[in-house]
Amino acid sequence: MSCKQAPLPEFTPSDIPDLTGYVAIVTGGNSGIGFETTKQLAMRNARVYIASRSQQRVDEAISQMNVAAGRSLDLHFLQMDLQDLQSVKLAATLFAHQESHLDILINNAGVMTVPFKLTKDGYETQIQVNFLALFVFTTTLLPLLLSTASRYNTRDRVRVINVCSDLAFMGPKTIQFDDLNMTNTKGMMELMQRYGHSKQAAIRHAKELNDRYSHQGVTAYSCHPGIVRSNLQTHDPTIMGKTVRTLMKYAASMTPLDGSINSLFLATSPLAPGKGQGKFFIPVTKVNPKADDWLNDRETNARLWEHSLSILAQIP
Repeated sequence: MSCKQAPLPEFTPSDIPDLTGYVAIVTGGNSGIGFETTKQLAMRNARVYIASRSQQRVDEAISQMNVAAGRSLDLHFLQMDLQDLQSVKLAATLFAHQESHLDILINNAGVMTVPFKLTKDGYETQIQVNFLALFVFTTTLLPLLLSTASRYNTRDRVRVINVCSDLAFMGPKTIQFDDLNMTNTKGMMELMQRYGHSKQAAIRHAKELNDRYSHQGVTAYSCHPGIVRSNLQTHDPTIMGKTVRTLMKYAASMTPLDGSINSLFLATSPLAPGKGQGKFFIPVTKVNPKADDWLNDRETNARLWEHSLSILAQIP
């Protein structure tokens, strides 16, 4: 007789439990992986808000989802521009006044290897869109997440998922606090370095969020969706950028639906909290120990949290 633990079964959309009464937000939920994530949650009866800049694109996405489902899903638009931190904070504030609870937050939206440019807030686009906006949005929503966990008196209902990338490991080894924009990074890999840096920050954020609030019922996770052909921006003109685009070109076997599975597992499966709160997951439903050095670096994670809080405090 073997004492070996049985492998975790393959998770599919059919394994998503009934989500009647749940409220969710998916950033960038109008296209690609976010579209499929949103649709699957809504088809299991969750009320889902799609956070995006364009109401027209969200309305088109909602129409497509309703047609696919053959019924009217409980879908809504939440105006938010990740390149404007005031817009992000306002979106979270308005949502908290509009809804009495929030069960699932999937920070899915992001950009990849875009040319160096500063946002109106003074931050490089990738570090703002992929991390700072995520931090501002999640932290502003945190009182609502905590009150939801308290209301249902549960330790596993309320979850935050940061969609990241295993390309985080192609960035610097640690957070560049002295130059968060990585303005001094030059050369063939500079755009990928900044992208990896921003995703490392998001992985660390999920762990720190979980460490601080899981005992109050809010658990957090980060995940790599896989190499999926989507509309993620890849503008890197270097050899590395071309390599990434080539990988995406030949990732035909992974559809946006495939790419949504990790997020859906972490957001809905009763197995996820026991599998790895605060951990970094790769396809599909597997913890990647490669991120453990970051996850166990409590000093840097706490410093990143406090540093980001100081940025949030400056937003009107």
